[in-house]
Amino acid sequence: MPDHASLRQRNRWRSCAGALCPLVSALLLSAMPAQAQEAPQAAGGEQRPAGMAPDASLQPEELIDFDRQPAPVQELIRRALLLTTKDLTYRYGSADPATGGIDCSGFVYFVLRECGIRDVPRSSSGQYVWVRRAGLFRAVLSRNPESFELEELRPGDLLFWEGTYATTNDPPVSHSMIYLGRERATGERVMAGASDGRTYHGKQRWGASVFDFWPKFPGKSASPGSSRFVGYGRIPGLGGAESPARSPKR
Repeated sequence: MPDHASLRQRNRWRSCAGALCPLVSALLLSAMPAQAQEAPQAAGGEQRPAGMAPDASLQPEELIDFDRQPAPVQELIRRALLLTTKDLTYRYGSADPATGGIDCSGFVYFVLRECGIRDVPRSSSGQYVWVRRAGLFRAVLSRNPESFELEELRPGDLLFWEGTYATTNDPPVSHSMIYLGRERATGERVMAGASDGRTYHGKQRWGASVFDFWPKFPGKSASPGSSRFVGYGRIPGLGGAESPARSPKR
């Protein structure tokens, strides 16, 4: 059996080794390349595909009739445009800009929550149902950009599509964005949101951006022409977002 002196010596070595472990670990980490240390945090980050143009943005003053909108609608548009300046990629399932990316309904969800609207649903389908239940939805069947069905469309309205990707949602609405109004420079309708391929001024964008309102959505998982704009509606609970006039019953 070891004597007491030997045991005391071994315990002293163990104590020293335990104290040195954190120091040794710190020295080893400091010697590692910075990229290796940061790899776990960067894992899963989406990169903008080749050929995609940078995100686009506008100043509120670059929108026709922005100054005529109610204050809550102006605030909504300002917050939506601010989000388009953050260089956010398209990230399916994200409603948090802090992750570096966001999806379409996540964009709507985040902006409306920032405006104090706490009951906004998270999904595009849920947002569609939310607007319809409030009696604020207007269906659009026409493919004509000058259709009378768009006469009640106002800045700050939510826009809805189906068929942008395969979904089991019921209703099968799969895409939503925020209508901004007409761009002063071109007179064209524009919207804000997140996309993995919609266009602005003819160039495809990937992430949170301003987009042209009418071009079809070129989603990878959707067959050509399968995307369909289904309608628009005011945002429930947003001050100044009055119910559109109802069509007479037939």
